Amino acid sequence: MRAIGNLASVVLVCSAAALAAAAPSPAQTATASAPARATASAAAATTATLAAIAPDVAEPGSIEEIATATSAPQFLSPWVSYLPASPTVPSPRAFLKRIAGAPGELVNSATANAYARALAQASPRVQLFTIGKSEEGRDIVMLAIADEAGMQALERLQSDTAALADPRVTDPAAAERIVERARPIYYFNAALHSDETGSTESVLELAYRLAVSEQPMIQRIRQNLIVLINPVSNPDGRDRMVEWFYRFLKGNSERSALPRQSPPYWSNYAFVDINRDAHQLVHEATRSVARMFFEWHPTVVHDLHESVALLMSWNGTGPYNPNIDPITFSEFQALSFHEVQTLTGFGMPGASTWNFGEAFAHLYLDSIAMNHNSIGRGYETFGNGTAETLQWTLSPEETSREWYRVLPPPAKPFLWSARDNVNYNQTAALAALDMAATQSKTLLRNFYRKGYNSWRKGLDEPPYAFAIRADQGDPRRVAQLIARLQSQHIEVHRASTPFAVNEGSFAAGTYVVRLDQPYRNYAVDLLTPQNFPKNGGEPYDDVSWQLPAHYHLEAVAIADPAVRTSGWLRRTTVRSRRGRSRAAARSSC
Repeated sequence: MRAIGNLASVVLVCSAAALAAAAPSPAQTATASAPARATASAAAATTATLAAIAPDVAEPGSIEEIATATSAPQFLSPWVSYLPASPTVPSPRAFLKRIAGAPGELVNSATANAYARALAQASPRVQLFTIGKSEEGRDIVMLAIADEAGMQALERLQSDTAALADPRVTDPAAAERIVERARPIYYFNAALHSDETGSTESVLELAYRLAVSEQPMIQRIRQNLIVLINPVSNPDGRDRMVEWFYRFLKGNSERSALPRQSPPYWSNYAFVDINRDAHQLVHEATRSVARMFFEWHPTVVHDLHESVALLMSWNGTGPYNPNIDPITFSEFQALSFHEVQTLTGFGMPGASTWNFGEAFAHLYLDSIAMNHNSIGRGYETFGNGTAETLQWTLSPEETSREWYRVLPPPAKPFLWSARDNVNYNQTAALAALDMAATQSKTLLRNFYRKGYNSWRKGLDEPPYAFAIRADQGDPRRVAQLIARLQSQHIEVHRASTPFAVNEGSFAAGTYVVRLDQPYRNYAVDLLTPQNFPKNGGEPYDDVSWQLPAHYHLEAVAIADPAVRTSGWLRRTTVRSRRGRSRAAARSSC
């Protein structure tokens, strides 16, 4: 295992023996009495943690409470086995009167946002932004976390990433100068799916840890990155789920007596998965993240979900979408394997990658990043669908040792708690952040290079544009298609006079999507047919999302380079179906 900061080497020497000696077998874990198990775990964790956390001082009682709520020592890493004490900044434990992931408790959106505000008010390393409102009027908030220097330079750092996003205004020499002073921006998104309950608790504690810990790894993250955290991206759904839990699920730890799944709640009047909205941007949750993306241009968008035992760091099995820059696929594979390596090094079973989805369709929330030259990532942690601790027995297929899952989950019955989920989420997130901090300049150069590659393809390779005639049937459908492209910051021009190219003659008013732009690859992905390989296996999700087919319109691919040299094209703004001006005619990406 590669040592991640000074703490990892201490962990491998100090805590492995102590925790292994105290660790019961999975069968013993599942059947031992709760008081005896909690006492043994807490005592072992206290001894190991106190030796490893310097220069931090543990918040009194936090080590014992975290160990007690963790169902087995193997499900806990030293990184998250305590809360660092602060005399001025409230911890989630102090604010909520319990630890994050406490059994039988869930935090609603109002309380989560209240803690986020308290954290921002108390710490000079944290700022809070309201990035949207839900359909029912709840705030969607986001925390920005960095060291004091980063917070003071926040606007300049935003401008730096915006400049790197557009190679037409930033040449390679200028980009390199920006890279030297800029920072990657790493965004976490929690609680998109309402019945996947653990991520909000995880990121509230993560935010506090990043703000106050003085561990060398945490200092490196603060100094080299800007970390953005959205604790409740779907607050309407979150509050429905919290109400459902306290009314119907609390106190019930028998899986056979629980519903197969709690009712998912996407948002008002939207009967579509909220995590399939990256192209259409129907939900306020997705729109809020899209607006955030174009304001901050985060290098990574990381969405937190629950389904796979015990943590799946998603990067897909292939076939991969040919319109995503290959650099992106290599980046998220490297991050995923680093997380698996880190958790495996801590002895945490069930960390895996690869064996989930195929990465052909990019219509998920994190795809907002994938489609715009950034890195889209996701976790699937093992969620109970409740805040109670449940006993599980996994199938042989889930517990076999594989190249992508070298330390599999327990094969025997085991208990899994809400705190276990928090431990895995937070440990993996810290590993990802540390790798991003260590490789910060490489990530920024790659971000610029991907936009540059996309722009150069539009200059050097046909097609050079798509022409969309304005007089195709219902003009509202044409306007909707153009507005859809512009909502993705894909630039659209319009012909002020008739023109002719090798592909035909086009009337004045024809819309032209020139491909010499940073989001050329995404424009091609949306305007051309998809070809899922016949030998690609069963797809995880959609295999077609071509917008002209959806709107029953034609987008003519233009291979005549004259289309981009004509002086009669002007940038345009159209009215969307809601009658609001779409401002994608602006020059910024």
